[in-house]
Amino acid sequence: MERGHAESPVSLLPFITYVNWTGGEPLDLREARVSVYLRGDGLQLHGAQCYFWVVGPGGRWHLTSQPLHISDGAWAKEPNAFILRNDESLWHRSWSADPANPPALDDLLASAVSYGFSLVGFGQEPRGKFSMDEFEIRFPGE
Repeated sequence: MERGHAESPVSLLPFITYVNWTGGEPLDLREARVSVYLRGDGLQLHGAQCYFWVVGPGGRWHLTSQPLHISDGAWAKEPNAFILRNDESLWHRSWSADPANPPALDDLLASAVSYGFSLVGFGQEPRGKFSMDEFEIRFPGE
């Protein structure tokens, strides 16, 4: 994030991917299907919710309409599964490099450079073991 443009609300990003880490190009995540198992062992969220987030040109959005389930002490029988709908009413823009001209969700999803899972809304910093398994993104037409 650029200095002087704080994220609101503040989030922790325990699972983060930058496409350039693997030599990749920005991704078009519009209408992509995501599935993932999330597990906590002794995880103290202190009021936090877990969301999928995406960063693209000039901003970050969290899929707040789809809080993710974190199983406690064992893997869930079914994964969290959701579609990255291109509908701003389902998301929250938490940061913009230029608050006077924030990025539209469509632009950001069409050219995503980073994504992952966030913890948002905590009263104090979450603690404990947080694990992920079988994370998959399937693009439209796959």
